[in-house]
Amino acid sequence: MRGGRTLLLGWALGMALPACAHRSESEDAPDPATTAELAVEIENHNWSDVIIYLVRGTATERLGMVGSLRTETFVFPFRRLGVGEARLRAYPIGGPAAFTSENLYVQPGQMVKWTLESDLTRSFLGIY
Repeated sequence: MRGGRTLLLGWALGMALPACAHRSESEDAPDPATTAELAVEIENHNWSDVIIYLVRGTATERLGMVGSLRTETFVFPFRRLGVGEARLRAYPIGGPAAFTSENLYVQPGQMVKWTLESDLTRSFLGIY
């Protein structure tokens, strides 16, 4: 009888102890919005080299340059989009004026493709 109680007590402790274990925050699954990356592909059909900026409110951040008739991809952490409105701005080197895209409404895991035409006002933005 005594062996049965010991066995039963051992089984009960074996079942109860894992339930008491505490998970630390580092073991929790990371939020995809904080670890995801955003790829922005720029296809430049313009005759000028173009500098690309990420615009959030009044803040602008240079992503890089795309040569004339070339395609470049810029990858950065998704969290850099911030909260609120984010847009892309193309500034043609030696050109008359910059052109700003419409607002970016992107979810983690998506990518952005911006095709810049020779007349920048005819450019179009796709989110995939």
